[in-house]
Amino acid sequence: MNKVLTITKLNISQIKTAYFIIGLVFLLMLVSFIINVCIGDADDNTNVSMGNTFALLPVFAAIFIPARNLRKTMNLGVRRNDFFRSCIPIYAILSAAVTLIMFIFHFTVDRIADKFLYELYDMSEVFGYYSNGIIIAFFQMFAFLLLVAAFTHTLTLAQTAWYGWVADILIVAIISVFTPIAPLRAAEAKFFYVIMFADPAIQISACLVLTAAFYALSKPVLNRVKM
Repeated sequence: MNKVLTITKLNISQIKTAYFIIGLVFLLMLVSFIINVCIGDADDNTNVSMGNTFALLPVFAAIFIPARNLRKTMNLGVRRNDFFRSCIPIYAILSAAVTLIMFIFHFTVDRIADKFLYELYDMSEVFGYYSNGIIIAFFQMFAFLLLVAAFTHTLTLAQTAWYGWVADILIVAIISVFTPIAPLRAAEAKFFYVIMFADPAIQISACLVLTAAFYALSKPVLNRVKM
């Protein structure tokens, strides 16, 4: 357990590129926000909450950790099983932290902007989570971000082999084929509805089950990655 905790801390500290990108995007959005305030450009205007910027952090972490940190940690003598056990806690910590940050922005900066400037929308508001109460909304957003991170982690790991490219092609093919055909489009829409907009119990359960499935799938993929 101590070894897994050490690897977890190491990986969190070794994704500085992700932190830099998020910081840069946030800074650009902040500059845009300040300019709009200064010029009074608020008439019939809406914008995206700056808090949404942080939702990219679990995704970037799920890319950089398997793509860049894996080989570094393996060279330090870390076993694949320990690496596998250390990643999901990282995504859970980041997803929870990001959700909290987004909520803080929503109830502070966004509320002030809504009152004096223009409407700012964040993901939880668009998905309708706040209508279920802030605690349930927290778990809904957390579960969704964790699912996206687990999926991204597994897909990134798979890019080192032929089946990763097959998975990419399948994803593109499914979207391309399902979208134009009404019955298949309905099934596609139903899937996204369940993981994003469904009743809280269903949405959270579906996200957590899919998270477990995708992350479990990453184990055999990890075992086949060539160092």
